[in-house]
Amino acid sequence: MLSLPYSKTRRYLTGIDWIIHVLNYMTIQETGADFMSQIVIEVFGTVNAGELFGRLNSFINKYPVLYGYASRDINLAPYWKVPPAGKTDVLFDYMKVENGASFEVIIKHLENKINTAFNNKRHHLAFFLINSGDKSFIAMRFDHLIFDAANAEAFLNLFQKEWKEKTQSGCKIAPEPAHLNLWMEKFMAGQRVNRAFLKIADKIPPRVFPLPAVTNGFKFKILSFDKKDADTISENAFNEAGYLMLMPYSLAASVYCFHKIFAGRLISSGDYVIPVSINMKKQEKENKQFFFNNVSFLIFKIKADIAEDFAGLINSVKEQMYNQVKADFPGDLCKASMLMRIAPLSLLGRLMKIYLKGQVASFSFSYLGEAVYTYGDFMGNNILNLFHMPRVPVPPGIGIFFQRSNERMNVILSYLDGMLKDEEAEEILSLLQSRLGVK
Repeated sequence: MLSLPYSKTRRYLTGIDWIIHVLNYMTIQETGADFMSQIVIEVFGTVNAGELFGRLNSFINKYPVLYGYASRDINLAPYWKVPPAGKTDVLFDYMKVENGASFEVIIKHLENKINTAFNNKRHHLAFFLINSGDKSFIAMRFDHLIFDAANAEAFLNLFQKEWKEKTQSGCKIAPEPAHLNLWMEKFMAGQRVNRAFLKIADKIPPRVFPLPAVTNGFKFKILSFDKKDADTISENAFNEAGYLMLMPYSLAASVYCFHKIFAGRLISSGDYVIPVSINMKKQEKENKQFFFNNVSFLIFKIKADIAEDFAGLINSVKEQMYNQVKADFPGDLCKASMLMRIAPLSLLGRLMKIYLKGQVASFSFSYLGEAVYTYGDFMGNNILNLFHMPRVPVPPGIGIFFQRSNERMNVILSYLDGMLKDEEAEEILSLLQSRLGVK
């Protein structure tokens, strides 16, 4: 079987990496800013801005990969071009707000940052510190070209480890082969993925919220459950969905609640199509290769006529999950997407909408399991909470995300400003809290 030559020292982009580049391109086209996310660590006390900035500069300058960009090799495979190591100041902003400022005020400031575009193709990371008297909020904003959500947490975990143990590491980016071989295997995977999408496709597009004509970026609503409530949710998931079925349970609850809003708007055309990201990273004792994207996707189609039947929703999600895992749909998607890398981003953006009649999904969903950041403090300040603020690819421009942080559980609703009314966003979270069985 033909295998094309490639550089053994370069980090070639995988097919999933290239899909993320497509989503990034589409989101920039629609909103003017990247497909990116923000991890926010809420801590007791005041974090010293000067010390944090200095530590971050020292740490990040060991990773020139963070200032790289995509390029094409002579064999046409895209790769990550890493600049020579050198001193570069990390993007860092700091502000003070009044002691006891409400969480809504803090979120507004954080929204401003997550909706701020990186103006240089070599910028993929920025930090923002808010001091509010007896609390501080440290935010790391990153685009998904360089990190997925779990890898971003792992990067912060390493930063904390080095601070606590007074060690210094740094590592070179591990090379990734160009995957210009095993063509038949990739084509066969592509055929299976194509059949799966044709099965999901329908004569009419999925049920979606219309994209706003004008938007100021993304807004966020956050539900944060303490250990008692998080344990209650886990127990309810066990009783209603089964052992280790938190993802299907939370996805079914999300569909149930979104359906109420669609019904309230009298939007009744189409069924629900929901992509769910899953972590494909192999568990290792110590893995410092936390750059780029180790994800794939499950794709769920939920018939609208069962959206008010919670038990039926759970069974539908579980059955589809079993079938896709058994058929290794996520693995096939990883292999098949390798074939897409030759195509330009603009073309792939159009192709992604073909199956679903100009749409991509009803909403995005993910369940990020146990926290990857494992410390109870950040630079000596005890952590109150750690949560994510992801911008959703556009379309669909709306998503719901479940995430664990040690003993807490956070539910994040992310949507384009103008897609939901404030009262609708509040209703989704209120319905969700009730559906999860938490008073």
